[in-house]
Amino acid sequence: MIRYRTGIDAKTGKVLVGFAHLEQSVAKIVMTAPTERVMLLDFGFEPARRLGRNISAALAATLYRDLITAIHKWEPEYRIARLQLANLDRIGGMGVVLAGLYYPEGRFGNYDISEEANLNIPLALTHRGVA
Repeated sequence: MIRYRTGIDAKTGKVLVGFAHLEQSVAKIVMTAPTERVMLLDFGFEPARRLGRNISAALAATLYRDLITAIHKWEPEYRIARLQLANLDRIGGMGVVLAGLYYPEGRFGNYDISEEANLNIPLALTHRGVA
């Protein structure tokens, strides 16, 4: 029997189980700036200082590296196989499309059970709606 992680939906207060919890967790990592959490000062990812510049190959590579590092450090149930910067809306909101593997028991060190998982994560409108 798979031991899916459960938690509380940050918006509705309802119970989240499995992949839905993973989606919220990855979004929380991306939307939390380092030093924002008192007891976890290195938790999160900081795209804002890079998003105001023109995207070059070097900037995209740095953004990818930092994003992968943050997600792999704080989310043991997801491993990124492929990612791509994407335009998420008509007004130019930038995001990233992640393709990877979801390991429901990854937090226990069990990587035998996996399923493919794709996530669309907004970057440009992070940190309380301001880039």
